[in-house]
Amino acid sequence: MESGLRKATQNEWLLQNGPKELELLLRAVVYCPSSPILIADNDGKSREISTGASKLAGLPREKLIGRPIDELATPSSRPQLSELWRAFLENDVDEGVLALATPDGTVRNLAYLARKDVLPVRHVLVLHEQKAAEAEDASKAEARIPSWVRDYALYLLDAEGHIAAWYAGASRIYNYQADEVLGQSTLFLYPAEDSLRPQLLEELSRATTGGHMATECWHVRKDGTRFWASAITVSLRDEHGTLRGFARVVRDFTDRHERDRKLSLSRPGPRPTPAETIRAAVVSGEFDRVPEANDAFLNLVGYTREDLVSGKLVWPDLTPAEYIPLDELAHEEGLRVGACTPFEKELIRKDGSRVPVLVTTAVLKLSPFRWISFITDLRDREP
Repeated sequence: MESGLRKATQNEWLLQNGPKELELLLRAVVYCPSSPILIADNDGKSREISTGASKLAGLPREKLIGRPIDELATPSSRPQLSELWRAFLENDVDEGVLALATPDGTVRNLAYLARKDVLPVRHVLVLHEQKAAEAEDASKAEARIPSWVRDYALYLLDAEGHIAAWYAGASRIYNYQADEVLGQSTLFLYPAEDSLRPQLLEELSRATTGGHMATECWHVRKDGTRFWASAITVSLRDEHGTLRGFARVVRDFTDRHERDRKLSLSRPGPRPTPAETIRAAVVSGEFDRVPEANDAFLNLVGYTREDLVSGKLVWPDLTPAEYIPLDELAHEEGLRVGACTPFEKELIRKDGSRVPVLVTTAVLKLSPFRWISFITDLRDREP
């Protein structure tokens, strides 16, 4: 009786507090990708937006969050978009085409794929720009959009690893409904013969001691088919520090896994740097904002401290387009192990010139997402 009461109290805490933590975790996952991704509420207001969506809209992230999506559309298409949004809320998924107007007057036709209730009152929209020469049907949007950005399985586990809350995105990815999984050990989502099954308890243990844990391995759907899953698990504690359970986000990484493996293998290891080189350039941020940087970093990219204070340094804007895949790989590695392998790239200076650098980024916190990067200037290195 006492054990059942304690369990009910624990689950009540999870159901009240867990969705907030899941939303913060989801924001950390989706903010970096170059794919245009938005998280919106029932009113159609943006609650999070990816780097790719920010660039597509031509506005910084902080000016888009909290803004109604229909304000991004051309005036003539806004009534249609409002109607489409109301219809979407009555369904589970939706897809179509909308006309986006950027601040410079550019109009882009975008195919969109919408997924409802990855969390209660939180919906995911993934955009894909349609070129004028394309004659594709909007219904083909899903085939063009990578699986790992189409949907997100979010759910809560109690302290023993049993499923305490199961949301719509998880139902779509695993094909189980909530009444089929609640109370079950999350072990059933792993292939029965898989040697990784016993490691789940180790995963939860490491999330408990380290705050969060990320893994990649095979998961299994209701029909028995497998997919390569990227799972991030965060421990949840109450105000007294007592472990109450875990928040987890899972993505279908089947296509991304092979891409990242090839990218990691092709990424050259850092070449030797002169002994006198000092890794003194340090920059840190929250999502794409850069509130802190030392003088060495500011000198490296040619910005002043006044630029920093006024918010003119936006981390994604410092990266040339050809290095974006490496940045995304580093982001995923940081989510998984806490820091990325040092890699070489270029940064765009304020005057438009480029500077070669060696970058190491560490994740300081997942909710809200904070990071720090250590930068080595490679201009003086011998070729």
